[in-house]
Parts: sequence; structure tokens; C-alpha cells
Amino acid sequence: MKLLLVLPTTVDKDGKLTRSKRRWVLGLAMPYMAALTPPWVKTRIVDDRMDAIDYDDGWDVVGLNTTIATCTRAYQIADEFRRRGVPVVMGGFHATLNPEECLQHADAVVEGEAEYVWPQLLEDVKAGCLKKRYRADKLHDMKGLPLPRWDLLDRRRYLAPFLPLQTTRGCPFTCSYCEVPVFYGGTYRHRPVGEVISDLKNIPTRKIQIVDDNIVGNRAYARELFTAMIPLKVRFSCLWTINTSRDPEILDLAKKAGIYHVNIGIESISQKSLGSVNKRQNQVKDYIDMLGALEKRGIFYSLNFIFGLDEDTPDIFEETMDFLKQIKAPMVFFNTATPRTGTAMRAQLEKEGRILNPVADRYTGMECLYVPKNMTPRQVEDGVWKCFREFYSPMAIMKRFLWPPQWPYMGQGIPSNAIFAWAVRRKKDPVDFY
Repeated sequence: MKLLLVLPTTVDKDGKLTRSKRRWVLGLAMPYMAALTPPWVKTRIVDDRMDAIDYDDGWDVVGLNTTIATCTRAYQIADEFRRRGVPVVMGGFHATLNPEECLQHADAVVEGEAEYVWPQLLEDVKAGCLKKRYRADKLHDMKGLPLPRWDLLDRRRYLAPFLPLQTTRGCPFTCSYCEVPVFYGGTYRHRPVGEVISDLKNIPTRKIQIVDDNIVGNRAYARELFTAMIPLKVRFSCLWTINTSRDPEILDLAKKAGIYHVNIGIESISQKSLGSVNKRQNQVKDYIDMLGALEKRGIFYSLNFIFGLDEDTPDIFEETMDFLKQIKAPMVFFNTATPRTGTAMRAQLEKEGRILNPVADRYTGMECLYVPKNMTPRQVEDGVWKCFREFYSPMAIMKRFLWPPQWPYMGQGIPSNAIFAWAVRRKKDPVDFY
């Protein structure tokens, strides 16, 4: 049996596909799904952004990873294969949150985690009895996960030499805009540390991107993991919440374990705005001290901000930029809030009749497709781009890293800031380069 796994590209508002010869980061989903696939299935992976899809190569089944940003392209690909009589399966966050929509273009969807249903699905394809919906009756215990099939992709085409790895799933917090608690059933689970270390020893690089939504959701586990990683001498990036800085032991262990970058969902400098989306774990009054704890250890960080929350006013943009100038943050992502299907925020906006455009793949963080309480959608979008232009202006970059010199951050900060500056000047979403 021949299986094709496809990672769809994005489509802009004018219908143009995003294409490139290379991209920054190699994703985890498709190599991991290939690892879950039984050996009797001949498997190929195609990254639609970089390579053409051969629709006529005798495929027995096609699997599509669907995200919010790529669902339009996923539907196009699915329709082409189904016209040729090839069954199509969709999985991922978007298929889980929007199964009925996906089934308008696919023969089957995998809802939630795939480990317990994927082998049976392939047996059903082989037997000609594919069901429409597959959902495991329990969550995976995170033990015995296979090593992703990196051999099925040309790693030389991905500019960042970091391979993705997962150590935990879910998040202990329930921010109302976030689909992670919905997808993982409100749970937070972790892999056995010994199995993670085994993977790290077998991955063909010492540079790792840990893709967990919150690697420090269980601090005892994080301490054990970081301690075990120290002898391996890897370099890794990860995501955690800003209140991780309340634990100096974890910061010190992460530094010894080889952390080179952490991404933090700071979201807002307004405590009222944070409260409006149930992000109560962030305390604005402590931001400066907690970010200072990272700077003290030379840990490079990037911050995420979202705008258009119910307590935001037009002043939020200038106030945010004043804060960023004060702390000299090395890297920042600005976005509109994204009320995706299945989240508490989306349900509230629908109840109040404030959704302007339900099209899921436009909720990528650069368009405001609902009515904020204290601004117009256009004000939110313009504010996001204004922050991007100001933060990534050449003068702002020089002030951030050179006046005075920020030696621990210059090597990582200046190249990444320069790339984002190039994108912003062309009004391209910098995240799309990943």
C-alpha cells in the first residue's frame, strides 16, 4: 500500500499559494505520522510549500495535516485526489475542531491524538471499509512514542538546523483564546524522561526544537528533564510561561541543559486584558523582574503579544511599545487575537454576534475578523503592523543591541531581527517564513 503524507502550504487573501525553495523550520507532524505507520505501508512525505504534488503516482491513501492557516490549501489538495478516486484523510488541530467542515473535502478525519487509531485506519483502507471519523477512546500515556522518520525529508532544505521533539502535551492553564486545552481534553501529560533522553541521543543533530506548548507545566518534571539533558550537551529552544522565572532553579538547570531560546506568551501588558481571556497566571507587575531573570542568565527570549482583547483600547499599542523599549526585548511577535472554533473566546463572540468572518484559515493573527469592544477591527490590524514596523525598524534594532552592546543577545538577535525587518517592510507576516 502506498501512503502520501502532505504538509499543505498557506494561501493568501488573493488565492496565491506560498512557495519557496527552502523554509526555516522542519515540522514534527508528518515525520511522526510516518513513524506511526506500519512497515507494510510504503510512505512518502511532501512539503507542499517547496515541492510539487504528484497526484497520479498510484497512491492508495493520502493524509493531510490541517492547521488553521493551511486548511484552504488542504481542501484544494483533497479535492484533487478525490476526483481521482484516492481516499483522503485529514488530521490535526483544524480537523479536530472542525470535523464536519473537513468531511466536505475528505473521506475521513482523525480527531485528536492519532496513536491509537492510525494503524486501524490504515487497515480499514486496505480492507476497503474506511470510516468517516476516528477518535481514540482514551488519551495516550506518552510512553513508547516512536522516533520521527527524519529520513523521509531532505533536512538540507530547512534553514534552521534544529529538529523538533515533543516531551509534554497540553497545558495546565485554560486561556479562553487557546485551542490547546480543547485538543488535549484539558490534560497535561509528559513522556518518561528516559525515553526523551534516548530520543535525544538518537536524533541526528545536537540542535533541538522542543515543540511542547508549555515545557514547564509540571516543574518537578522540568527539573528532572533538564538535569538529565545536561550531559548531552544539546542546544534547544522551547516554550514556557513567564512565571517560570519565579523558579531560579529551573532557569539555572535550563541554562546548563543548553537552552538557547525560549518563546513566552506574555500576550498583554494590561492586567485587565489578561483577565478578560482568563490568563491569570501572568502578573504584569512582575514582568520586568521575571524577564530580567532571563537576561541575567543570558537566555535569549521572544515574546508573543495579542491585541483586540475586550479590555484593550487604542492606547494599548503605544503602551506596549514603551514597555518593550524599556526592557529592550530581543524579539517580539505581534498578533490580533484569534478566536478559533472550539475555544471559549469564540463561543462568547458568537453568542454576542461579534464574529464578522467565520473563515477559519484567515484566523492566523494578522486580520481581526470579529468586533472588539473598544476598537474597530481596522484599528487592531493597523496597530499590529505599526508595532511591527516600529519594533523592527533599523534604528530600533541598533538601539536594542548596540546602545549599549547586548553581547549575550547580539549573535542570535541581530540576524533574526534583520529577517523580520525584511518581511515587515514588505508587509509579510514574519511567522510565515517558518
